[in-house]
Amino acid sequence: MSITDPMAAALDSCLSIRQGVLHLEDVSLVDLAARFGTPLYVVSEGQLRRNARAFRAAFAAAWTEGPVRILPSIKANFSLALRRILTDEELGCDTFGAGELHAALRSGVPPELISVNGTAKDRGLIERAVSKGAKITLDSAVEIDLVRKVARDLGMQAVVRVRLRPDYQGLDQPSEFYAGSLTVAQAAARYKPGIPLEDLIPAGREALHAPELQIRGVMAHLGRHSADLAVWRRMAASIADVVAILQEAWDGWMPQEIDLGGGFAVPRDPFGRAHGRENAPPAPAIPEYAEAMASGLRQGLLDRGLSPIGIALEVEPGRAMYGNTGVHLAAVRNIKEQSRPFSWRWVETDTSDVFLLDTVLEGNRWIVVPAGAADAPPTQQADIVGLSCGFDVIVGQASVPALTPGDILAFLDTGAYQDASANNFNALPRPATVLVSGERAETIKRRETLDDVFSRDVIPPRLDSLP
Repeated sequence: MSITDPMAAALDSCLSIRQGVLHLEDVSLVDLAARFGTPLYVVSEGQLRRNARAFRAAFAAAWTEGPVRILPSIKANFSLALRRILTDEELGCDTFGAGELHAALRSGVPPELISVNGTAKDRGLIERAVSKGAKITLDSAVEIDLVRKVARDLGMQAVVRVRLRPDYQGLDQPSEFYAGSLTVAQAAARYKPGIPLEDLIPAGREALHAPELQIRGVMAHLGRHSADLAVWRRMAASIADVVAILQEAWDGWMPQEIDLGGGFAVPRDPFGRAHGRENAPPAPAIPEYAEAMASGLRQGLLDRGLSPIGIALEVEPGRAMYGNTGVHLAAVRNIKEQSRPFSWRWVETDTSDVFLLDTVLEGNRWIVVPAGAADAPPTQQADIVGLSCGFDVIVGQASVPALTPGDILAFLDTGAYQDASANNFNALPRPATVLVSGERAETIKRRETLDDVFSRDVIPPRLDSLP
């Protein structure tokens, strides 16, 4: 897909074509590749700040019943410099596990704005969360007992909320995350997090009276199963269903906060487009998501005789916070063609799908643009492939202009999850990350070396002494 396609217009706030060259903010991506090398992750600071402000404004406008808190999921991109930008924008943080909690604290997120999520938390993680004053999102009845013991040993009160497993009745739309006929409700029921209701009701009734705990609210996360706003509206109403059950079972208890999770689509939404979603409509805008979820939750509570007044609303955008801030740059190394047994063309690059893992995990079809000829019309089709020994088809049968070795390709909307999930298959060192702000470009994560790749290896002396 060309940058001149209407689907690409949404990124004009940080991407532009100047005399045929693709720019991120005021920096030529061709010059950037020459300066920092390829493959390379590049992130727009301006776009990240705009996304942060857009989420805060949209949900504040949609939910006037109480406070609104935006807690971006750091798992989408745990580069500390990017998290510092979001801290500067006064946003909280959703963390999953000890490493992400460490990253959030190190990048200055106020502990009271941190949610410590995750399954099977160990004592060390819980101790650090409680001692720092971060909020723990409980994921099992066992965790309730463990948090109580840790808080008692520390002589502190732990602030917690419970992760729910709503039934999502009525969400019969097909899940876009899976091939086949699995519905959103069925897919969500197979996802591991959350406390089953049969465990939550008795365990929570006891926990409410525990002096070591302050049960602040509830949380649920549906994830990226559909961009249909009706799904998100019903998702929020399903949480209200569970709140009503808990309110009755727990003698009138009401949450002070309700966290609706994340999973919002990136504006151009590459999700699943390699597997049957090529003609999917554009993703909803942030205000549309906000209105659907806020209205679904509000009406769901009212329909059950519960007042939403005073309840804080939280959301945890990951891909939609970071996704359209990022571009991945790669250099063309070779063009390979065959005429038999059928005609085919490959554009071989110096990157790999192991650095753009959602190519495989989520079937993303990236928009790929020749950075030095961004307005050139496509004249041919070719598989854009990587340099690993896997199939490594990054964009299958992409429409591109004539390319030559040394040309720079830009893969759009790669700011979320790609750096975070990159790996060292074939002992490939992972790329650097560069932050662009106006005309400034600076490294925020250095390129790995071969020594880095093998730094964890230990050869026992008895083996090292062999000839």
